[in-house]
This record gives sequence, structure tokens and C-alpha cells, in this order.
Amino acid sequence: MRPILSATGTYNYALAEWLDAKLKPLSKNEHAITDIFAFTNEVCGVEINPGETLVSHDVSSLFMNVPLD
Repeated sequence: MRPILSATGTYNYALAEWLDAKLKPLSKNEHAITDIFAFTNEVCGVEINPGETLVSHDVSSLFMNVPLD
């Protein structure tokens, strides 16, 4: 675990934005879904068998001290 801090306006914020733009494409794969809307589109029409459960772990609500913008 590590602390999540807002770095908006700090001296290295521009570097963090640049790194984010470079690293974000590397983290995308067929197993990751970006948000609840993409999850809904992905599972729309999928047949769920008895005993199966669909789960969405939305971790954004866990970081309440980080500004959304």
C-alpha cells in the first residue's frame, strides 16, 4: 500500500503528466476496463449461469481526499 496524494501545482506536476501520457498506453490490455460504463457495455447481453456472479470493483470511491479533476 502507498499513500495517494494530490500533486496538483507542485514542482514536478508537469513531469508526472508527461510520464502518465507515456505509461498509460502500456497498461491497457484486454483484461482491464476503464470505468463502469465500459463494464456495462462489455457485459450487456452476456448470459449469466446459476452460481456465477458479476463483480465491479470501483476503487475511485476509496480515495476520497484526491480531487476528481
